Amino acid sequence: MARLIHLNGLSRVGKSTLARRYADEHPGTLALDLDVLTGLIGGWQENFFGALEIARGHGRDMAARHLRDGLDVILPQLVTVHDRDPDPAFEAVAVAAGATYVEVALLVDDHEHLRRLRGKRPANAVEARLQMMLEDPDSDMVDRIRGHFVEYLAERPRATRLDTTGFRVDESYARLLNALDVTQQRT
Repeated sequence: MARLIHLNGLSRVGKSTLARRYADEHPGTLALDLDVLTGLIGGWQENFFGALEIARGHGRDMAARHLRDGLDVILPQLVTVHDRDPDPAFEAVAVAAGATYVEVALLVDDHEHLRRLRGKRPANAVEARLQMMLEDPDSDMVDRIRGHFVEYLAERPRATRLDTTGFRVDESYARLLNALDVTQQRT
C-alpha cells in the first residue's frame, strides 16, 4: 500500500535532506518539497505565506495522483498549530487515495537546533529567505515556532517522534528507516 510520509519538524532539522535521500533510494517515491513549489509561484517574495498556501494546494493534488498510482510520497514540511491548512489536509488526501498516512516528527534539542540554524547553507532563494527570517536578531520567531510545534505535537499522539540530536545525516536516516519499518508493521 502506498504511503504519504510526512516529515514534520522545525526548520533546519534535516527534513528535506532525509526526504531527498529516501526518494533517491526508493524509486518512484515523490519527494514533495513545498518550499521548492513555493518558489515557483510568482510573487512569493512579497507574499511568502500566500504563495505557500497555493503551493500546498498544488502539493495535495500532486500527492493524490502519485498515491493513487500506488507510489509513495515523502513530504518534508513543518506544520504547527498555527498553520491554516495543516497536515490533516494531506492526511485526508492519503486516506482518499487509499494510502497510509505516516507522520514522523524530527526533533532536536534547543542548543543543537540553533547550531543547525546557524550552519545551514540555503540551497535556493526560498531557503535563503526563510534563513534570513529565522536569523533576524530582532525576532522571537524561532522561539514562537518551537512553542507552536510542541503544542501541535501534544495533539498528535500517533506521530512518531524521532530525536536526531547528536546524530549525523547517515545515523538520522538509519533511524528514520527503522521508524518507518516499525510503523509499517503496525498497519
